[in-house]
Amino acid sequence: MKKITLISGHPDLNISVGNKTILDDLAAHFGDNINIRKLDSLYPDYRFDVAAEQAALVDADIIVWQFPMYWYNVPALLKKWIDDVLLHDFAYGSKGDKLHGKKLILSFTTGGGADEYDGNHAHKIEAFYPAFIDTAKLCGMDWQEPVYANSVLYIEGVSSPADLENTQNIAHDHAKRLIARLENM
Repeated sequence: MKKITLISGHPDLNISVGNKTILDDLAAHFGDNINIRKLDSLYPDYRFDVAAEQAALVDADIIVWQFPMYWYNVPALLKKWIDDVLLHDFAYGSKGDKLHGKKLILSFTTGGGADEYDGNHAHKIEAFYPAFIDTAKLCGMDWQEPVYANSVLYIEGVSSPADLENTQNIAHDHAKRLIARLENM
């Protein structure tokens, strides 16, 4: 089995239903064969242990970035992690070959429905990939087609019990699709 490192970029998994469910399903399925790095609990102050994060990436064959899409991008926590960890002469540059050949797969959720990402709001979901594709290319990583799920939205005190069940079902389905992809890499 290939080594998987998953970087969870949700800023507060304590209030998450979708992303937390996905992580729980992956942990239950892969056990010790996946290194899940929950940035919100490891670094609530956004001050990363860069050496530890880089070591986790070096140890992986497959790198997964798991996050809820915020304003058509990654949450600030994951963006700062990318900025702080994927450094020159580690991830890119004349000596930056530590990530070469590793597979990168985005696994993300959107609160909005699929109809909001079918071009109805100017762009299709694939229009948001180029910066990630270029990041993978710059770092010598092997870009993989993302796994994503729409309508993953539950807000405590606002959403209904039916919304909770629907969000959990969508998240479980997302996790099954991601597990299948990871097992076939």
